[in-house]
Amino acid sequence: MGDVMDAVPRLPPDVGLQRVGDRLLAVSPDDTLHTFEDAGGEVSEVAERILELVDGRRTLGDIVAALCEEFEVEPEVCRQDTVAFVRLLVRKKVLVLGP
Repeated sequence: MGDVMDAVPRLPPDVGLQRVGDRLLAVSPDDTLHTFEDAGGEVSEVAERILELVDGRRTLGDIVAALCEEFEVEPEVCRQDTVAFVRLLVRKKVLVLGP
């Protein structure tokens, strides 16, 4: 997992990300609207925080470190969950991963 932790997630130029009320919304290139909820349908603070931390400079490792400082979570669980979430957003074309 070390290599992916050095990757830098970015929003592609054709993805829109905006806060509307208390929700963070993303629109992918195919005009799909994405919201970020937990399993219970509530706003996922962690998912939204991950997207807020994506600035084109931070690596996935940097993002995981910030999440571990802000939330009560085991580092390995945070790494696994963050990588899985970012990969999901890459598949949905909301994020890209680069060096």
